[in-house]
Amino acid sequence: MPALSLKEKGVKMESDWKKKLGVYREEINDIDKKLVDLLNDRAVVVMKVKKLKQKEDVPLYDARREEELIENIAKYNKGPLYRDNIIQIFENILRNVQILEKDESL
Repeated sequence: MPALSLKEKGVKMESDWKKKLGVYREEINDIDKKLVDLLNDRAVVVMKVKKLKQKEDVPLYDARREEELIENIAKYNKGPLYRDNIIQIFENILRNVQILEKDESL
């Protein structure tokens, strides 16, 4: 079998790189789908908490619980995301779920 020319090697290397990139992107897409599913699962449970609190006439917002959630999230983080980044992400999740909690139609 004849040796590949530099040009052919370059095409093969580019092809390998593109294949790896495609695999990584597919992996990211799979993870993103799981994240979306988990966030929606979490929102469903939050809505159950909302209904229970309304039934018991308990305020929806609990600052201590939110602080506890943030502390737990920081403990769960093993990196490579920085602690502050993960906290910021979850604070955003909490704010968006609070919007759901305030929606009277749910």
